[in-house]
Amino acid sequence: MGSSPDGVVTCDCHGTGICEIKCPYSEQDEPSLRLCAGRRGFCLIGEGDHVTLDRNHDYYFQVQAQLHIVKAEYSDFVVWNHKDLFVERILPDVEFWEDVIPKVQCFFRNSILPEILGQQVTNLH
Repeated sequence: MGSSPDGVVTCDCHGTGICEIKCPYSEQDEPSLRLCAGRRGFCLIGEGDHVTLDRNHDYYFQVQAQLHIVKAEYSDFVVWNHKDLFVERILPDVEFWEDVIPKVQCFFRNSILPEILGQQVTNLH
């Protein structure tokens, strides 16, 4: 498995961290990204000052995969537009990853690997 975080940082006090940056076009002119929290399809949830990355959003999976593949201690998840900036520090969620990894391995074995080895899918056309 591979990973391509938007940035990698290392320091003596915090160890190795990564960052993932999102610039949602649909929210480009919003004065406050926190006010977008909870909108259908948007990556942030919450109310008032307590806003977080939705743990059911694809971006949460992406950040957790990056954390575990890169073996980083944290990820700064950043959402920005022309008027606002949101940053949340996300730590590795071991329980989440232990639940996901068997599914990822199964998908790789049953879908990706056969295509790499014999072009099983692309030869159907």
